[in-house]
Amino acid sequence: MIRYKVAQKPLPKVKDQHLRGVFGDFDQLIDEMVEKLEATGLPFDAECGRFFRYLKERVDSDKFGAMQEIYLSDEKLNLNSDTVKYIDPTVWFVSKLGLAQTIGLDKRAPTEILDIGTGPAHFPVVAEFYGHSVLGTDIPQRTTGLEKRAHLYDALGDIYNVRRAPLMIKPFTALPAFETRFGIVTAFLAAFNVDADKKPWSIEAWNFFLNDLRENVLVEGGEVFMSLTDGKLTPEVWEYLSSRAVFKIDVSKQIHIVDLKQFGG
Repeated sequence: MIRYKVAQKPLPKVKDQHLRGVFGDFDQLIDEMVEKLEATGLPFDAECGRFFRYLKERVDSDKFGAMQEIYLSDEKLNLNSDTVKYIDPTVWFVSKLGLAQTIGLDKRAPTEILDIGTGPAHFPVVAEFYGHSVLGTDIPQRTTGLEKRAHLYDALGDIYNVRRAPLMIKPFTALPAFETRFGIVTAFLAAFNVDADKKPWSIEAWNFFLNDLRENVLVEGGEVFMSLTDGKLTPEVWEYLSSRAVFKIDVSKQIHIVDLKQFGG
């Protein structure tokens, strides 16, 4: 039976599949996950089991428990939000392991990665498991660390020991200079691609952004992998971007672009 670090309470916006992970004891959750995965005999499950052994070594379980006590407290918890689902340390990492393998991170030489909108920081941990170096970015108010006033994403980034930097992306505005160039730029469930009026970017705005990445952020031959958001994307823009990708999934709006010279400039 699972030990609950924090007593369960109703979370109307959170699916049942996350409740054990949200409220449960970190070490026990990970141990159970490893046992379950390694028993199947399936190659991907075995790889996930190897990752969760790595995660247990990487994470301070006492610190994880302290985070649960803060963000699941009556004082902090917002029952009208589903954000606490990202406390779950099981489901999200399995998903990001699948994405990492889609990009081929499990087979690449060590690469510098810029993860835009890193959020709860699951992807950088997976990429670093495969030997890559990741800088995650998020909007400026989400980079303050584990404090009672901090956003949950900051607390998780701190617990997972992920490098993060503040970044606000605006249309037709170049990104700031980084200390290094990156082999890959990633963005999962991207939310940056709207203007000040919350209208989705035009094709011209995307051309500017992708050219800026090619000229100032990526190494020669650098790549972009994004999972875009339906409400922040017009059909015309999706058709334009996806037609130039080496890989796309229409339903989840995933694209992998390896030739950024296609976008003018």
